[in-house]
Amino acid sequence: MSQRLRCTLWLGLCILAGCGGGGGGNASSSSSSSSGAMLSNVVPVTVGPGPAAAKGGTFNIPYASVKVCQPGTSACTIIDDVLVDTGSVGLRLMASALSAAGLTLTASADPGNASNSIAECLPFADGYTWGPVATADVSLGGEVASGMSVNIIDDNASYAATAPTSCTTVLSQSPTSLNSVDAFAANGVLGVGIYDQDCGTSCANCASFTSGCNTPMSDLYYSCNTGTNSCAFTPVALSAQVRNPVALFATDNNGVILELPALPAAGQTGASGTLVFGIATQSNNGLGSAFVLTADSGGNFITTYKGQTLNSSFIDSGSNGLFFPDKTITVCTSTQSNPFANEFYCPGSTLPLSAVNQGQNGATSTVSFDITSLNGINGNFYATPELGGPAATNTTLGSYFDWGLPFFYGRNVYTAIEGKTAGSTIGPFYAY
Repeated sequence: MSQRLRCTLWLGLCILAGCGGGGGGNASSSSSSSSGAMLSNVVPVTVGPGPAAAKGGTFNIPYASVKVCQPGTSACTIIDDVLVDTGSVGLRLMASALSAAGLTLTASADPGNASNSIAECLPFADGYTWGPVATADVSLGGEVASGMSVNIIDDNASYAATAPTSCTTVLSQSPTSLNSVDAFAANGVLGVGIYDQDCGTSCANCASFTSGCNTPMSDLYYSCNTGTNSCAFTPVALSAQVRNPVALFATDNNGVILELPALPAAGQTGASGTLVFGIATQSNNGLGSAFVLTADSGGNFITTYKGQTLNSSFIDSGSNGLFFPDKTITVCTSTQSNPFANEFYCPGSTLPLSAVNQGQNGATSTVSFDITSLNGINGNFYATPELGGPAATNTTLGSYFDWGLPFFYGRNVYTAIEGKTAGSTIGPFYAY
């Protein structure tokens, strides 16, 4: 299999997110009843090869199924193999997956220009996505988010307006299009991170800025005329932005818990867990004795690793390894068959390591972890707990430790939404 970096980092805006700590991890929540019946605030999560179009091309990707409907109708479909991402916000679906399921979602009209529709450019660490914004009713388990904005990733050229150069060269630090199932190893992304909207007040108020909406730090949204294939940055109200579906639930709307089992050091073919909605709202989502790590306004905390103070650290299920700076660890060599190998470490033997996380609340937790060579993993194992790589150099991100999916194995990891109270703490925070 190829090993592509699954690092879902938006660059620059408020959505930049993004163990064993102390007591070891698992809190007292339980996502299902003793009879095995799934509760209404729980959906199954699997780690495996993903959709057929991904060609089994990566590892450590957690997937869930999402029910999507045309607003206010019974015209619905279920999209499988959607990446569960605590490091981003909003539901993003591949246009090809919707088309294959026979569901059409109409691009949202620009309220300021009825001839235009709204589209979004999403910058990632290794490229960008592009596509229209549409409205849908979204169901996850027994929870419903009605009339919410979702982003359609235009992987089949069904949207007539193509990505403008300001998307590919200004917002994104890489001109690489990620508009494909293969690039994500998924049919979409379910962003259940620590914010309500994917951009927030910046995109809502950018027209009042001195520089307007047309800077990487201001806006993600465009007003597009599909007839002339012309797009320009535009402000989008908070209520119309692509939003965290959890924040729109009637209840259980203050965050999520991603629960995955512990794995053997060598990994295994796959793993099964649960995504639980709400924190301290029902009997199955209590915080218990979990360690609470409050985040700053950027969704980050401090990780200290080998004397380095990494101020922009975050926990992100959308990253398929632990990514951190360490020039003493050998980096893998890319090959023609594995061009992304240099995004991972290849030590000569397994390295036992540790780091200390510190929240805005001053609480600290020591996290122990192991790093093994990418070259040593079984190519048929899609769940593996000991992989990591060098943190991407990025002046916007700053110095960080990206606690990706290996951190989640054997833990219940909580992600609380900004401004919402979960237990006795107001989000944003992480807990484990």
